[in-house]
Amino acid sequence: IVAVIYMRDKDKEYPPAARFAREQRSSGRLNFILEVVHAADPSLYPANLVRNIALSHVKTSLVFMLDIDLIPDAGFYPFLLSKKQWIEDQSKDHIFTIPAFQFVDQTVMSVDALPVDRAELMREIEGKRVKPILSGENEFWEAFRCLDYDKWYETHSSYDATYKWPCEPYIVGNTANMPPYDERFVHYGNDKAQHLLNLFYKQYTFVVLEDHFLLHLPHKLAEWADQRLRNEHIGEVLTLTEQFKFESGTEAGVNWHTGVRFSPGTYRVKDGKMIVWNGKEWVDKSSGVPSDPL
Repeated sequence: IVAVIYMRDKDKEYPPAARFAREQRSSGRLNFILEVVHAADPSLYPANLVRNIALSHVKTSLVFMLDIDLIPDAGFYPFLLSKKQWIEDQSKDHIFTIPAFQFVDQTVMSVDALPVDRAELMREIEGKRVKPILSGENEFWEAFRCLDYDKWYETHSSYDATYKWPCEPYIVGNTANMPPYDERFVHYGNDKAQHLLNLFYKQYTFVVLEDHFLLHLPHKLAEWADQRLRNEHIGEVLTLTEQFKFESGTEAGVNWHTGVRFSPGTYRVKDGKMIVWNGKEWVDKSSGVPSDPL
């Protein structure tokens, strides 16, 4: 487990984090890395920088990119071990995910309240105590609806999901092939969505794994979650998002408006040279050397 904690007030927030680490070690748990990052500018939300720091510490062949308030069901890790070879074999051009859920009552804050398996989860859903994450009115259902929850309810097999912006599920993938998050996103909004879009542009297939799930553990909202603060930078975030779409789509040989791959022979002119898409990569037409189209 690799966890990176972003601290705006290190004098206040560091001591409990250090104590937690000591408690884990004294109990014999050593399979974790806990890194603390101090804020140079507390007004920023550098989530992607923090994610990249965490990713840089991962030593395993597969990585599960997860926010700290999402808890996998108890059987997910044994399931991953049983599927490890299959996932590794597919991970060159596949990304894997599981659906996320949340309590209807957002005052539930105990890990002991989490459903332990699919059967218990389904009873909680039928009892209207749990629902798909962010699926309520005025929530951000677009971030997860692409996973087709109805299909997950009906099947006990994995299936392909149809990606649609701004879908941003939590993913399992090949560590070595996992692209970095764009660290220019330092305000709230599209910071995780850009990463999933990048994978889509790179022609990854999104696979929803069977029977396992995530539960969001409610918590006190952080200061950055204040809608007024978010609105202050919304124009900057939207401008950066469009710039990222153009850059990442072009680099991957994809029309960023449509998501369709460029035909071989598509070209861009850069510094007086013709840079041509050959179906796999951009090359300098005169030399055949791989070249950056941007």
